[in-house]
Amino acid sequence: MEFVNCKTVKKSLPIFLQGGEEGVLLIHGFTGSPHDFEYMAHELHKAGFTVSVPRLPGHGTCGKDFLTTTHHDWLRRVYDAYYDLSAICKEIYIVGLSMGGVIALILAAHLKPKKLVTLAAATHTFDKRIKFASLISLFTEKMIRENDEKYDDPDLEYLKDQYWSFNWPKQAAELYKLMKMARKSVHRIVSDTLVVAAKNDNTVPLSAAEFIYKNISSEKRKLLVFEKSGHVLSNDVEKEEVTKAVIEWLKS
Repeated sequence: MEFVNCKTVKKSLPIFLQGGEEGVLLIHGFTGSPHDFEYMAHELHKAGFTVSVPRLPGHGTCGKDFLTTTHHDWLRRVYDAYYDLSAICKEIYIVGLSMGGVIALILAAHLKPKKLVTLAAATHTFDKRIKFASLISLFTEKMIRENDEKYDDPDLEYLKDQYWSFNWPKQAAELYKLMKMARKSVHRIVSDTLVVAAKNDNTVPLSAAEFIYKNISSEKRKLLVFEKSGHVLSNDVEKEEVTKAVIEWLKS
């Protein structure tokens, strides 16, 4: 495996908060990092949970590092985090955002957690080019994308420059593999499942949440749509309401 010289910014460091005997595994999304769950992680901890937010390999470091990883690496890291939590918690719940929601579905089908929450889980995307990402990756590693977002936080500016200002065909092809795995797995999910979607999501269509809700085998399930939020529900304008809904679900 090739290793590259880059750094991990503070915003990307894994989060672990020791709490009670109920643990919550929070899984961030594609090109994301643990900072997307910073608010929710601390609120869950205040509610009494032990919380783990691992950093997926190649995320939160640099673009070159990102290109050395595959969906196997991302899955393996989440399984390891789950098993680590199982050593100190009697019960583990899983919450995933975007690609993290897709990974959460795969885990839930296999590990059968009592409770599951998906936030804008990317079983489907608006961008249909993802089907051809593997082919596109033969010609280019990354493609410049428009990103006019400005951040006061230098860590977020760094992540923007390294990740969010590009499309990544090779890595998108790895994401697409996870999407297909999740779609095949949903019928095996029996966990109490809260499916959360955002009305203003320009990455994942509402039909993705409806697909999960209709195809899981869970007796207890709920679909919740937030009207003002964009894709990163855990860190957007309704993060307080989203977090409250997650905590209520996990406590119910």
